[in-house]
Amino acid sequence: MRRVQRSLFTALVILVLAAPAAAQRAEEIVRWRAVGPAAAVRPGATFEIELSAEVEPGWHVYAMSQLQGGPRPLLIEIPRGHPFAVRVKDIVAPLPSMAEDPNFNLVTQFYADSLTLTVPATVARAARGKLALPLDVTFQACSARVCLRPFTTTLTVPVTVAAEPRGRRRGRAR
Repeated sequence: MRRVQRSLFTALVILVLAAPAAAQRAEEIVRWRAVGPAAAVRPGATFEIELSAEVEPGWHVYAMSQLQGGPRPLLIEIPRGHPFAVRVKDIVAPLPSMAEDPNFNLVTQFYADSLTLTVPATVARAARGKLALPLDVTFQACSARVCLRPFTTTLTVPVTVAAEPRGRRRGRAR
């Protein structure tokens, strides 16, 4: 009987200690923000989005490049069906920190505290007006003791696409 009580007590202690980590939500640990162009962009143009994150103390978010078998790398994309595209290979990111990660037992690349990325995006030539660009950011956050499951947050970036000036339209006679 004592052995059963001791086992139940041990299980209860483990649950109590694990509860704070389980209660943490990815969007509370990493807060993302995206800012689009202040001025209108031309149809077909490439413009920049400033994507930034504030990371809670004791946590980190992984970089866009990781070794196989490691954490989920940072992924930035626009869902299909929208008149925008991200030029992923041209994203400008700060150099990540690198260290042996006890969660994966390998060297990982990560950001702690904060990070700011410059994300180039293009708008379709047929797009016009005030549009909402949905930016999906998939990331994984870990502390020294626990990793959260990968999480995707969608940010909305307002973008105004200006009409082409008269006389500049293709295929029309003046």
